[in-house]
Amino acid sequence: MSMQSSSAPLNLLSGDPTAATQPARRRSAWRLGALFVGVAALVFGSIGTVNYRYNPLTYDGDQQQAVAATLAGGGNVAIADPNIDWRTLRSKHLSQMKETPDVILFGGSRWQEASAAVAPNKRFYNAFVTNDFFEDIVALTGQLYTTGHLPKTLILSVRFFSFDYLDRHDQLWWTLTSPEYKQMSERLGIPAHSWTDSVPVSQYSHLLSADSALKSLQRGSVEEAGWRPTTAVSDPQMNIIGSDGALRFSEAHLKTLTPEGVEKDALETAAQHRTARIHIKRELVGQLGTLIGFLKKQGVQVVLVQTPFHPAYFKAIQGTPYYDDIRQVEADTRSVAAASGALVGGGFDSLALGCTAADYRDFNHASDHCLTQVLRSIPGLN
Repeated sequence: MSMQSSSAPLNLLSGDPTAATQPARRRSAWRLGALFVGVAALVFGSIGTVNYRYNPLTYDGDQQQAVAATLAGGGNVAIADPNIDWRTLRSKHLSQMKETPDVILFGGSRWQEASAAVAPNKRFYNAFVTNDFFEDIVALTGQLYTTGHLPKTLILSVRFFSFDYLDRHDQLWWTLTSPEYKQMSERLGIPAHSWTDSVPVSQYSHLLSADSALKSLQRGSVEEAGWRPTTAVSDPQMNIIGSDGALRFSEAHLKTLTPEGVEKDALETAAQHRTARIHIKRELVGQLGTLIGFLKKQGVQVVLVQTPFHPAYFKAIQGTPYYDDIRQVEADTRSVAAASGALVGGGFDSLALGCTAADYRDFNHASDHCLTQVLRSIPGLN
């Protein structure tokens, strides 16, 4: 019996020699996994913190609210970097706006410099955002309607990519106002993109971007990346957002823009676009007409307008399918305007609208002078 009792433990160990080490290995694997998760959380947390603090007008709702309150109170705001979340800022500004402007202009950054000078003797607001699409027009209309700020005149910019397909959109920005877009689409009775296509995933991936964090650190201190109220309309180093919504670039930035450099950008961009095509989703053209019909019922005069290109760019793309696509967008815009009773103006040819190469920052961003020329050429607008 003594031999049997002493052999049982020996048989157990010899039958499975790894049994005693398996719990230790599992504990080691768990520790390694926890260490990996901890390091990853620390790295991404640090990246997110840098991006959040250095980009307060992209990620910090309280800071956006404070800027909107300053603008709504009639003040201007100085900012270091104009690459901010303009959509959220517009939404917060509209919700605090005390008076409804007579004229509201909406478009992409091509309109960023259009100031109150385009509509003298009228209350004017420039609601431009970055990289606009048709969905943004729908979202803004919804915001104006729900906040009670539909103006007497609403100028809507139709750009060459306005009617593009969803898979060609820059996901980083347009989805930020997807709730307003979906709500207004339902009000208009037009189909909206699915929930999965409308989630602002790119905003969170951008927040955790190491490249973005590095660029933020290189720009300077957190204080320099922030904003401040101001009464000035220009600044040597800071960009100014006016209470009219327009952007005034810093003197330092404007000094970097030479005529030679701007024309080089125009020609290089034209070379890229000569082999490209614009894909127009025909349904969106009809939906624009539906939206205009809704606005007309609310007593709003709608103006459809396009901004012209740098003359060197416009000349360089002629004779290409891309040029034909641009002309098709222009023709579609005029067709929608004629059918819906909207005013129409502008165009892609700068020389026909009185703009010159001296008016441009790059191939398609014009100065306030040119934009004023474009709007003042629209019959019945002034």
